[in-house]
Formats: sequence, structure tokens, C-alpha cells
Amino acid sequence: MDLAEFKNKLDNREFWGENTKEMWDAAYKWQEEANGEDNLIKWSWDCGLKLDYDGDVCRISSRFYPPHKSSAEYGKYHGTITVMIGDAIEDIHEHKIEAKTLDEIQKIAEEYVSKILDKMHNAIRSVF
Repeated sequence: MDLAEFKNKLDNREFWGENTKEMWDAAYKWQEEANGEDNLIKWSWDCGLKLDYDGDVCRISSRFYPPHKSSAEYGKYHGTITVMIGDAIEDIHEHKIEAKTLDEIQKIAEEYVSKILDKMHNAIRSVF
């Protein structure tokens, strides 16, 4: 089935109650074309041809390395918390942290990320 036929059938409720492979193949073909390449927000089909337009606008990504036994320079837990727009499309904030213990790195990271989330929530609320 081509996309024009799929759209026409969908617009005219001809798929109501159907669950055929042909219908889903056409739906996924439409989804692939609609999403292009680098959209933060993506189209997707849910069961019963419900259409979603979802995405993650901001993302927090962190990486921490444990202490290395043969290096004074890396004798502590160390790493970076990064705030990104989308899926690594743009880093908007980076914060390096160090700690002596696993419990300490967890506490520092969670407290810092909590502050970032508060700032993000407040900034988003101020826009709307």
C-alpha cells in the first residue's frame, strides 16, 4: 500500500478495528518519512493506530571513574555531569566532581543533579 492510500484510509476511518501487516508496514513507512533525521520530537504509532508525537528535550548524562590504584592523579572517584539538549545535540552545561568514596560521589552527584532539575523546572515554568 502506498502512503497516499494509507493516509486516505486512515483519514476516512477505514482502518478502524484492523490490525494487518500491510497497515502497520504503511504506518511505519509514514513514521520514518515524517521523522526525518534529527528531530528532537518524533512521531510514533501506538496500538490501534494512536499517534504519538513525543521526545526528550533535555537530558542529563554522567560518567564517573573509580580511583585508580597506580595513579595519584586519579586516586579519587572523578567524572562529569553534563546537561544536553536532546540526545547529545548540544551540551549546555558541564560540571566536574571528585570524591573519595562511592557513597560520597553518589551524594554529591544526586544533590547537584537535584539543583539542576529545580533550575530546569523553574525555567520551563517561567516560559509557560
